Amino acid sequence: MSASAGGTAGPVIALQDAAFGYGERPVVSGVTLTITPGEVVAVLGPNGSGKSTLVKGILGLADQFAGQVHLFDVPRQEFREHPRLGYVPQRHTLSGTVRATVSEVVATGRLSRQPWYGRYSAADAAHVERALMLVGLADRERVDVADLSGGQQRRVLIARALAGEPEVLVMDEPTAGVDAANQHVLAEVLARLVAEGLTILVVTHELAAFADLVTRVIVVDNGHVQFDGAATDFAARRDDVLHDHDSHHHDDELSAPAQPRQVVPRSVEVPRPGRRHG
Repeated sequence: MSASAGGTAGPVIALQDAAFGYGERPVVSGVTLTITPGEVVAVLGPNGSGKSTLVKGILGLADQFAGQVHLFDVPRQEFREHPRLGYVPQRHTLSGTVRATVSEVVATGRLSRQPWYGRYSAADAAHVERALMLVGLADRERVDVADLSGGQQRRVLIARALAGEPEVLVMDEPTAGVDAANQHVLAEVLARLVAEGLTILVVTHELAAFADLVTRVIVVDNGHVQFDGAATDFAARRDDVLHDHDSHHHDDELSAPAQPRQVVPRSVEVPRPGRRHG
């Protein structure tokens, strides 16, 4: 899970005047940025600012209207080494209607690394075990995911992404619906991943939970990048950076810890390890 595992010397993500959105409507535009191995980047902004669309555009989950996107020095349209990017979506994808253990869910993160016939190997099992250890859930591997708290389920999703051996981990609002205690646990998990050398890109409303880990801050508002700089520079210039924005957005969404909210999960089919997954 090292940032240099694939031998990347250049940027892991590079955008030049990129624009992303949905259908015929751009949501974020004019984005030029470069993310290098080992960085821990927080993308901040109020609801509707375009921060999640920016990250989805990088991953190919939103339409690209303009500009260039390179992943590991390869144009995104030509990029095929998808396991190098791990993604933890904003909303839970674990449902009580699916009976699966923690290890079974995390094992689905190995599918992209398996051959076409889908044989679950000892190496796969080892990566699942290691991912669970990194997120602090090794002792919960046989527990049904439906019996976990929201914060624990979020860590299961992170472990699922880590099981695929990514070099870059992208997380969209990982603290959404997570109480303060579990936010602290999540920060400890991320600290372990940073120590592993993983490059992390996290979309969030607030920085408090990750303040000691983030090396760089990008602020998105009104569909444009309003600030991109070192976390120390953002801390020193915070009032100036946020001066032109609606103050209640910043007080509620960029400063204060996120308030827990109910997240309605979407169910997914969880293939069992050892079976062919079509």
